[in-house]
Order: sequence, then structure tokens, then C-alpha cells
Amino acid sequence: MTALVASLGAVVATYVLRVLLISLVPASRLPASFQRVLPHVGPAVLASLVAAALFGSPGGVQPAFLLGAVLAGAVAWRGGSVVLATGVGLAAVAVWQLA
Repeated sequence: MTALVASLGAVVATYVLRVLLISLVPASRLPASFQRVLPHVGPAVLASLVAAALFGSPGGVQPAFLLGAVLAGAVAWRGGSVVLATGVGLAAVAVWQLA
């Protein structure tokens, strides 16, 4: 129950910060150097999450996560859809874990 409350608190805090930052500092008012970098923030965050999942466990690289990352990378490279690539990677990890 404590983890659920902490998770909900983190969701609310993140959402409030996002809304405040977007409403107080719109992207059009940011310096040009920040505007050039903004499209790359999402993929960089996703890549850091994948790297943490792959290399962050004490036992080394887990085969399920490696398979998911490779399949997600292939789908993203061929199709260009981050949502589809994420779904394929998650499905591969789930199937591996269930098998």
C-alpha cells in the first residue's frame, strides 16, 4: 500500500511540474539552442531507461531484456514508431518471462 501511495504521489508531482513548466515557460520562449535540443530529449530518456534495464541488474545482462531491446531497436529502425517498438519490446520480454 505504501508503494502505491508513493507511486501516485510521484505521478501527481511529475504531472504538476510538467504543467507548470509548460504553462510558465512555453517552448517558443526558450533560447534557440534549447529549441534545437528538445526533440532529442524523449529518445535520450528512453535510451537511458533501456540501458538501465539492460546493464543495471547485479547479475549482468538478462537475456529477456536483451531480446526485447534488440527487437524494439529493429522495429524502431524499420518502422520509425516509438510506440510500436516499445510494444514489441515489452511483448518480447513478457513472452520470454512467461516461457
